[in-house]
Amino acid sequence: MLFIKPCTGRITSHFNLKRKHPITGKITPHWGTDFGNHNDNTIVAAQSGTIRIASHSNTGFGNYVIITHSNGWETVYAHLKSIAVKVGQKVKKGQYIGVKGTTGNSTGVHLHFEISKGRWTNSYSKHVNPVGYIDNSSIALFRGIVGPRVGNLQSKLNSIGYKLTVDNSFGPAVEKAVKDFQKKNKLTVDGGVGPATFEKLGKINIEKPSIGKSITQMAQEIIAGKHGTGHENRRKSLGISKGDYEKVREVVNQLTNVSKSVQRMADEVIAGKHGAGHAQRRKSLQVSAETYAKVRAEVNRRLR
Repeated sequence: MLFIKPCTGRITSHFNLKRKHPITGKITPHWGTDFGNHNDNTIVAAQSGTIRIASHSNTGFGNYVIITHSNGWETVYAHLKSIAVKVGQKVKKGQYIGVKGTTGNSTGVHLHFEISKGRWTNSYSKHVNPVGYIDNSSIALFRGIVGPRVGNLQSKLNSIGYKLTVDNSFGPAVEKAVKDFQKKNKLTVDGGVGPATFEKLGKINIEKPSIGKSITQMAQEIIAGKHGTGHENRRKSLGISKGDYEKVREVVNQLTNVSKSVQRMADEVIAGKHGAGHAQRRKSLQVSAETYAKVRAEVNRRLR
Protein backbone atom coordinates (compact mmCIF):
# COMPACT_ATOMS: atom_id res chain seq x y z
CA MET A 1 0.00 0.00 0.00
CA LEU A 2 1.21 3.48 -0.91
CA PHE A 3 0.30 6.69 0.92
CA ILE A 4 0.29 10.38 0.08
CA LYS A 5 2.35 12.88 2.04
CA PRO A 6 0.15 13.83 5.02
CA CYS A 7 1.23 17.48 5.18
CA THR A 8 3.50 20.12 3.75
CA GLY A 9 6.92 20.71 5.28
CA ARG A 10 10.30 19.06 5.11
CA ILE A 11 11.37 15.98 7.05
CA THR A 12 13.07 17.04 10.28
CA SER A 13 13.61 13.60 11.79
CA HIS A 14 13.67 10.20 10.08
CA PHE A 15 12.57 6.75 11.23
CA ASN A 16 15.65 5.67 13.20
CA LEU A 17 16.03 2.82 15.68
CA LYS A 18 19.20 4.36 17.13
CA ARG A 19 18.13 7.99 17.44
CA LYS A 20 19.26 10.09 20.39
CA HIS A 21 16.07 11.48 21.94
CA PRO A 22 16.04 15.31 21.78
CA ILE A 23 14.50 15.62 25.26
CA THR A 24 15.88 12.73 27.33
CA GLY A 25 19.22 12.46 25.54
CA LYS A 26 18.89 8.67 25.59
CA ILE A 27 19.18 6.36 22.58
CA THR A 28 15.51 5.67 21.86
CA PRO A 29 13.98 4.28 18.64
CA HIS A 30 12.10 6.85 16.58
CA TRP A 31 9.28 4.83 15.04
CA GLY A 32 8.06 7.41 12.55
CA THR A 33 8.90 10.37 10.36
CA ASP A 34 8.63 13.98 11.54
CA PHE A 35 7.52 16.79 9.24
CA GLY A 36 8.47 20.27 10.44
CA ASN A 37 6.63 23.54 10.88
CA HIS A 38 5.33 25.24 7.71
CA ASN A 39 3.13 28.21 6.80
CA ASP A 40 0.44 25.63 6.01
CA ASN A 41 0.27 23.18 8.90
CA THR A 42 -2.90 21.36 7.87
CA ILE A 43 -2.78 17.57 8.03
CA VAL A 44 -4.64 15.19 5.69
CA ALA A 45 -5.33 11.46 5.75
CA ALA A 46 -2.48 9.68 3.98
CA GLN A 47 -4.91 7.01 2.75
CA SER A 48 -8.65 6.38 3.03
CA GLY A 49 -9.89 4.64 6.16
CA THR A 50 -11.80 4.87 9.44
CA ILE A 51 -10.83 6.92 12.49
CA ARG A 52 -10.04 4.48 15.32
CA ILE A 53 -8.59 6.98 17.77
CA ALA A 54 -8.93 10.78 18.00
CA SER A 55 -7.78 11.63 21.48
CA HIS A 56 -5.28 13.30 23.80
CA SER A 57 -2.41 11.74 25.70
CA ASN A 58 -0.84 13.75 28.54
CA THR A 59 2.56 12.37 27.56
CA GLY A 60 4.03 11.06 24.34
CA PHE A 61 1.73 11.78 21.41
CA GLY A 62 -0.27 14.65 22.88
CA ASN A 63 -3.29 15.14 20.59
CA TYR A 64 -3.25 12.28 18.09
CA VAL A 65 -5.27 10.41 15.48
CA ILE A 66 -5.04 6.79 14.32
CA ILE A 67 -6.66 5.73 11.04
CA THR A 68 -7.38 2.09 10.16
CA HIS A 69 -7.13 1.38 6.42
CA SER A 70 -8.87 -1.20 4.25
CA ASN A 71 -6.00 -3.71 4.41
CA GLY A 72 -5.77 -3.51 8.21
CA TRP A 73 -2.76 -1.21 8.26
CA GLU A 74 -2.86 1.90 10.44
CA THR A 75 -1.36 5.39 10.26
CA VAL A 76 -0.64 7.61 13.25
CA TYR A 77 -0.65 11.42 13.34
CA ALA A 78 0.73 12.87 16.59
CA HIS A 79 1.40 16.17 18.46
CA LEU A 80 -1.57 17.88 16.80
CA LYS A 81 -2.69 21.37 17.76
CA SER A 82 -6.27 20.46 16.90
CA ILE A 83 -8.23 17.43 15.67
CA ALA A 84 -10.97 17.79 13.04
CA VAL A 85 -12.32 14.20 13.00
CA LYS A 86 -14.18 11.85 15.34
CA VAL A 87 -13.88 8.17 16.24
CA GLY A 88 -15.75 5.99 13.74
CA GLN A 89 -15.71 8.65 11.01
CA LYS A 90 -14.77 7.47 7.52
CA VAL A 91 -12.22 9.66 5.77
CA LYS A 92 -10.90 9.77 2.22
CA LYS A 93 -7.30 10.01 1.17
CA GLY A 94 -6.33 13.68 1.25
CA GLN A 95 -9.17 14.68 3.61
CA TYR A 96 -8.39 17.31 6.25
CA ILE A 97 -8.04 15.75 9.72
CA GLY A 98 -6.21 18.30 11.86
CA VAL A 99 -3.44 20.84 12.34
CA LYS A 100 0.21 20.37 13.33
CA GLY A 101 1.11 21.35 16.86
CA THR A 102 3.54 20.68 19.67
CA THR A 103 1.37 18.84 22.20
CA GLY A 104 2.72 15.93 24.23
CA ASN A 105 6.40 15.04 24.28
CA SER A 106 7.53 17.57 21.67
CA THR A 107 10.19 20.26 21.21
CA GLY A 108 8.40 22.28 18.49
CA VAL A 109 5.56 22.36 15.99
CA HIS A 110 5.64 19.28 13.77
CA LEU A 111 3.75 16.17 12.69
CA HIS A 112 4.99 12.79 13.89
CA PHE A 113 3.74 10.24 11.33
CA GLU A 114 3.84 6.45 11.70
CA ILE A 115 2.80 3.49 9.54
CA SER A 116 1.98 0.11 11.10
CA LYS A 117 1.42 -3.00 8.95
CA GLY A 118 -1.49 -3.98 11.18
CA ARG A 119 -3.15 -2.65 14.32
CA TRP A 120 -0.94 -0.09 16.08
CA THR A 121 0.41 -1.15 19.46
CA ASN A 122 3.17 0.29 21.63
CA SER A 123 5.27 -2.81 20.93
CA TYR A 124 5.94 -1.28 17.48
CA SER A 125 6.47 -4.78 16.07
CA LYS A 126 4.72 -4.00 12.78
CA HIS A 127 6.11 -0.54 12.12
CA VAL A 128 7.81 0.39 8.85
CA ASN A 129 9.79 3.40 7.69
CA PRO A 130 7.19 5.75 6.13
CA VAL A 131 9.71 7.02 3.54
CA GLY A 132 9.42 3.73 1.64
CA TYR A 133 5.64 4.09 1.42
CA ILE A 134 4.90 7.80 0.85
CA ASP A 135 4.55 8.29 -2.89
CA ASN A 136 5.97 11.80 -3.21
CA SER A 137 9.06 12.80 -5.18
CA SER A 138 9.95 15.54 -2.69
CA ILE A 139 10.90 12.76 -0.24
CA ALA A 140 14.26 11.25 -1.09
CA LEU A 141 15.03 7.54 -1.23
CA PHE A 142 18.42 6.29 -0.08
CA ARG A 143 20.30 3.16 0.91
CA GLY A 144 18.54 1.16 3.62
CA ILE A 145 14.98 2.17 2.69
CA VAL A 146 12.50 -0.67 2.12
CA GLY A 147 9.06 -0.39 0.56
CA PRO A 148 7.03 -0.26 -2.66
CA ARG A 149 8.54 3.10 -3.67
CA VAL A 150 11.89 1.33 -3.93
CA GLY A 151 10.28 -1.39 -6.05
CA ASN A 152 8.93 1.27 -8.38
CA LEU A 153 12.41 2.79 -8.60
CA GLN A 154 13.96 -0.59 -9.37
CA SER A 155 11.38 -1.21 -12.12
CA LYS A 156 12.00 2.23 -13.59
CA LEU A 157 15.77 1.69 -13.68
CA ASN A 158 15.26 -1.73 -15.26
CA SER A 159 13.10 -0.14 -17.97
CA ILE A 160 16.10 1.93 -19.10
CA GLY A 161 18.59 -0.92 -19.18
CA TYR A 162 19.63 -1.76 -15.62
CA LYS A 163 19.21 -5.29 -14.30
CA LEU A 164 18.06 -5.11 -10.71
CA THR A 165 16.08 -7.58 -8.64
CA VAL A 166 12.76 -5.92 -7.81
CA ASP A 167 12.64 -6.71 -4.11
CA ASN A 168 11.60 -3.29 -2.67
CA SER A 169 14.95 -2.96 -0.90
CA PHE A 170 17.40 -0.10 -1.54
CA GLY A 171 20.70 -1.96 -1.24
CA PRO A 172 24.21 -1.62 -2.73
CA ALA A 173 23.12 -2.70 -6.24
CA VAL A 174 20.40 -0.05 -6.38
CA GLU A 175 22.77 2.61 -5.07
CA LYS A 176 25.35 1.67 -7.72
CA ALA A 177 22.72 1.90 -10.50
CA VAL A 178 21.50 5.26 -9.22
CA LYS A 179 25.03 6.67 -9.15
CA ASP A 180 25.62 5.46 -12.69
CA PHE A 181 22.36 7.07 -13.83
CA GLN A 182 23.24 10.33 -12.07
CA LYS A 183 26.69 10.42 -13.65
CA LYS A 184 25.31 9.80 -17.16
CA ASN A 185 22.70 12.54 -16.71
CA LYS A 186 25.08 15.11 -15.17
CA LEU A 187 23.34 15.11 -11.79
CA THR A 188 24.95 15.24 -8.37
CA VAL A 189 26.35 11.75 -7.85
CA ASP A 190 25.40 10.79 -4.30
CA GLY A 191 23.45 7.54 -4.76
CA GLY A 192 20.31 9.01 -3.21
CA VAL A 193 17.16 9.65 -5.22
CA GLY A 194 15.89 13.15 -4.53
CA PRO A 195 13.63 15.49 -6.56
CA ALA A 196 16.20 16.14 -9.32
CA THR A 197 16.86 12.43 -9.92
CA PHE A 198 13.14 11.58 -9.70
CA GLU A 199 12.38 14.29 -12.24
CA LYS A 200 14.98 12.95 -14.64
CA LEU A 201 13.78 9.37 -14.22
CA GLY A 202 10.13 10.15 -14.72
CA LYS A 203 10.14 13.31 -16.81
CA ILE A 204 8.15 11.95 -19.77
CA ASN A 205 5.43 10.38 -17.61
CA ILE A 206 5.24 13.29 -15.19
CA GLU A 207 5.19 16.16 -17.66
CA LYS A 208 3.23 14.66 -20.57
CA PRO A 209 0.41 12.23 -19.78
CA SER A 210 -1.11 10.30 -22.67
CA ILE A 211 -3.65 13.02 -23.56
CA GLY A 212 -0.92 15.58 -24.28
CA LYS A 213 -1.69 18.16 -21.59
CA SER A 214 0.77 18.85 -18.80
CA ILE A 215 -0.08 18.03 -15.20
CA THR A 216 0.01 21.75 -14.39
CA GLN A 217 -2.43 22.60 -17.21
CA MET A 218 -4.92 20.02 -15.96
CA ALA A 219 -4.53 21.24 -12.36
CA GLN A 220 -5.28 24.79 -13.46
CA GLU A 221 -8.40 23.61 -15.31
CA ILE A 222 -9.67 21.83 -12.18
CA ILE A 223 -9.11 24.94 -10.06
CA ALA A 224 -11.05 26.94 -12.66
CA GLY A 225 -13.96 24.47 -12.30
CA LYS A 226 -13.82 23.13 -15.86
CA HIS A 227 -14.14 19.45 -14.90
CA GLY A 228 -17.02 19.46 -12.42
CA THR A 229 -16.90 18.07 -8.89
CA GLY A 230 -15.82 14.74 -7.45
CA HIS A 231 -12.51 13.06 -8.12
CA GLU A 232 -13.83 10.26 -10.32
CA ASN A 233 -15.90 12.65 -12.45
CA ARG A 234 -12.89 14.92 -12.91
CA ARG A 235 -10.61 12.03 -13.83
CA LYS A 236 -13.08 10.80 -16.46
CA SER A 237 -13.54 14.33 -17.80
CA LEU A 238 -9.77 14.68 -18.17
CA GLY A 239 -9.51 11.21 -19.70
CA ILE A 240 -6.46 10.16 -17.68
CA SER A 241 -5.38 7.19 -15.59
CA LYS A 242 -5.76 7.07 -11.82
CA GLY A 243 -1.99 7.39 -11.49
CA ASP A 244 -1.91 10.57 -13.59
CA TYR A 245 -4.92 11.97 -11.72
CA GLU A 246 -3.10 11.58 -8.39
CA LYS A 247 -0.28 13.70 -9.83
CA VAL A 248 -2.84 16.31 -10.92
CA ARG A 249 -4.37 16.36 -7.42
CA GLU A 250 -0.96 16.90 -5.87
CA VAL A 251 -0.31 19.92 -8.10
CA VAL A 252 -3.81 21.29 -7.40
CA ASN A 253 -3.01 21.17 -3.69
CA GLN A 254 0.35 22.83 -4.25
CA LEU A 255 -1.13 25.62 -6.40
CA THR A 256 -4.02 26.35 -4.07
CA ASN A 257 -1.90 26.39 -0.92
CA VAL A 258 0.96 28.56 -2.18
CA SER A 259 -0.26 31.96 -1.11
CA LYS A 260 -2.39 31.30 1.97
CA SER A 261 -2.70 28.65 4.64
CA VAL A 262 -6.06 27.13 5.51
CA GLN A 263 -5.89 28.86 8.89
CA ARG A 264 -5.43 32.26 7.28
CA MET A 265 -8.29 31.70 4.82
CA ALA A 266 -10.52 30.61 7.72
CA ASP A 267 -9.62 33.85 9.53
CA GLU A 268 -10.70 35.84 6.47
CA VAL A 269 -13.98 33.93 6.07
CA ILE A 270 -14.87 34.48 9.73
CA ALA A 271 -14.04 38.17 9.33
CA GLY A 272 -16.49 38.36 6.41
CA LYS A 273 -13.91 39.25 3.77
CA HIS A 274 -15.24 36.79 1.19
CA GLY A 275 -18.97 37.47 1.25
CA ALA A 276 -21.77 35.02 2.01
CA GLY A 277 -22.52 31.59 0.58
CA HIS A 278 -20.04 28.81 -0.02
CA ALA A 279 -19.88 29.15 -3.80
CA GLN A 280 -19.16 32.87 -3.56
CA ARG A 281 -16.52 32.39 -0.86
CA ARG A 282 -14.71 29.64 -2.78
CA LYS A 283 -14.71 31.78 -5.92
CA SER A 284 -13.39 34.77 -3.95
CA LEU A 285 -10.63 32.65 -2.35
CA GLN A 286 -9.79 31.09 -5.75
CA VAL A 287 -9.27 27.60 -4.32
CA SER A 288 -10.30 24.08 -5.28
CA ALA A 289 -13.36 22.40 -3.74
CA GLU A 290 -11.04 20.19 -1.66
CA THR A 291 -9.15 23.15 -0.21
CA TYR A 292 -12.38 25.03 0.48
CA ALA A 293 -13.69 21.97 2.35
CA LYS A 294 -10.65 22.26 4.64
CA VAL A 295 -11.37 25.95 5.15
CA ARG A 296 -15.01 25.17 6.02
CA ALA A 297 -13.95 22.50 8.50
CA GLU A 298 -11.55 24.91 10.17
CA VAL A 299 -14.21 27.65 10.33
CA ASN A 300 -16.74 25.22 11.82
CA ARG A 301 -14.23 23.98 14.37
CA ARG A 302 -13.56 27.50 15.60
CA LEU A 303 -17.22 28.50 15.77
CA ARG A 304 -18.41 25.48 17.74
